[in-house]
Amino acid sequence: MKSFFCLIVFFLSMQIASSAIAHGNDDHEHATPAVPTTQVAPRATAQTEDFELVAVLQARSLIIYLDRFADNSLVADAQIEVESGNLLKAIAKQTAPGVYVIELAQGVMEKVGKYPLSISVQAGELGDVMTASLEIPDLSEQAHDHPETSKTGWWIALGLLLVVIFFTAILMFKRRQNRSAWGA
Repeated sequence: MKSFFCLIVFFLSMQIASSAIAHGNDDHEHATPAVPTTQVAPRATAQTEDFELVAVLQARSLIIYLDRFADNSLVADAQIEVESGNLLKAIAKQTAPGVYVIELAQGVMEKVGKYPLSISVQAGELGDVMTASLEIPDLSEQAHDHPETSKTGWWIALGLLLVVIFFTAILMFKRRQNRSAWGA
């Protein structure tokens, strides 16, 4: 009977210890909320009374989507020139109706920062100059690092285990005293 009681106490203490440890020492309280891992390509937008455009940086290509502001119809066969300070001065090539591409040289718009864009568009008799800003974010700041986990859960489990062992020892000692008192 005594060994059965000790076995039950042992399994209960292991259950308590494992439930305290199993959750994994993470208190789930973070200073900032988790950031979705979906990464959006850097982009810039601009519009005038006649045109609307979106410039998207993908790898070493600046892709420009151009449409009419009034009805969102694609603008085909436009002449688009893009400048960004001393870094870039290029004419976009049409790859599909309303889609234009500039292949960037190595090192152009690869670093974190804001790049001002001056975009001139000539489509038939309509022409405009638009300005936009293309921002390349610092992705290392967006990474969510788990802080080093504390050992609090382990200490709590160990403390609970020691308390259970202590009370079990006291109970066993009292039982032994009661048995010896009855036998005398």
